[in-house]
Amino acid sequence: MNTKTKISPAFEPFLADSDEDDKREAIIIYQAPPLEGSPLRGRLRELKRRLDQVKQQAALQKAVEQKIISTYQEASRDLGYAEKPLRTSSIGTGTLPLANVEVTRKTLKALAEQPDVVAVLPNQKIHLIKPRKIEYSELTQQETQDKLTWGLKQLEIPALWQTTKGNDINVAVLDTGVYAAHSALKNRVTDFIVIDPIGRRIKSDPPYDCGEHGTHVCGTIAGGQTPEGISIGVAPEANLLVAGVLIGDATLQTLMEGIAWAIENGADIINMSLGFNYYEPIFAEILEILVNQYGILPVVAIGNENHGNSSSPGNVYNAFSVGAVEKMESADVDITFFSSGASLVFPGQPNNLVTKPDVVAPGVQIYSSIPPSKGPHGTYEYSFMNGTSMATPHVAGVAALLMAANPTAPATDIIKVLKETARHPNGNDLRPCNRWGHGLIQPVEALKAITS
Repeated sequence: MNTKTKISPAFEPFLADSDEDDKREAIIIYQAPPLEGSPLRGRLRELKRRLDQVKQQAALQKAVEQKIISTYQEASRDLGYAEKPLRTSSIGTGTLPLANVEVTRKTLKALAEQPDVVAVLPNQKIHLIKPRKIEYSELTQQETQDKLTWGLKQLEIPALWQTTKGNDINVAVLDTGVYAAHSALKNRVTDFIVIDPIGRRIKSDPPYDCGEHGTHVCGTIAGGQTPEGISIGVAPEANLLVAGVLIGDATLQTLMEGIAWAIENGADIINMSLGFNYYEPIFAEILEILVNQYGILPVVAIGNENHGNSSSPGNVYNAFSVGAVEKMESADVDITFFSSGASLVFPGQPNNLVTKPDVVAPGVQIYSSIPPSKGPHGTYEYSFMNGTSMATPHVAGVAALLMAANPTAPATDIIKVLKETARHPNGNDLRPCNRWGHGLIQPVEALKAITS
């Protein structure tokens, strides 16, 4: 890989208003020798072995990181930064082959020239993919009668519960936090951390949500029942590992720290309903590490910017990204107007055509848990929300059901069966397209495929 391709194209807008000596934060991805053997997922009977592997891999990577940092600091001194050295710091405990470094226009190339450096990314801001909130209303008569949300009914989730409820699967939710004391989330949140804007891990007890989004997402993944007996969660026996990464002025470093924390705590699945300010194709390297080095399945919202648009990291070529469908008056479903989707063309690149999303799931009028909220008629603990952020946890929850049903299936197989069994309204010949992707997920068929 040449130096030019190592440097993210997002640097162009990121450095647009900087002089040659202005310092900016960057994230480097470096290569380190992998451990021998296939990755283990975090089942209870395998969890200790897996976390031992994580520690061993981190030790290998830290040695490479120290070499890169030392060489970079020497090069920086030669370029005129001897009196005021550029700052460098580790991300996490070395779990991910990443480091945070200060760069200038003068030192960026010197950093990328190091043979062990795979990529350099700007430490850009990240943001919540904001849901389109609906004013609180009574549960629909149909949902009350069905005893479950329309999304769970559409996906035929109760049919899977006869085989699997996601027992022992660890789903990490990187979001605004979680109100773990919610009755629908009783005993589901097994760990919680806050990552502050400069990447520090802060323990908080009790867990909290700086908004409502994280709690709503958690409810759809693993929530139980409302007081009226309405089931809201796809995988009600899955464990939730929640990192508040969208609290304050969050950046890419904040997210990376949350991902590292999730790996270190045995995550099988990572749910991300967030986006970057600038398109970041090099995030593909992080997704590659998660899936192929650690056996973790990342699920990412594609965004709420309407057709013809998409959000990073959901639009990265190897992301498993999710769009949203809504229920129509005809009792069928269709892609909702705000669900993003696009076909991106990159001439001369190995992955020169990227079509997103990959699959779609219910994402409109999704009823789930929120922190207690005072309204004109009392205090509410449930709300309807719209967004690809609401579709994504449906897919993460289904992935947890499939993993629990077949504990030896790798993350790549889970992705494969969800894509291959998805239903596209215009037939398989049009898959994938930039509205439906491969289609609406069909969990019952996916379960048959993963257990056959």
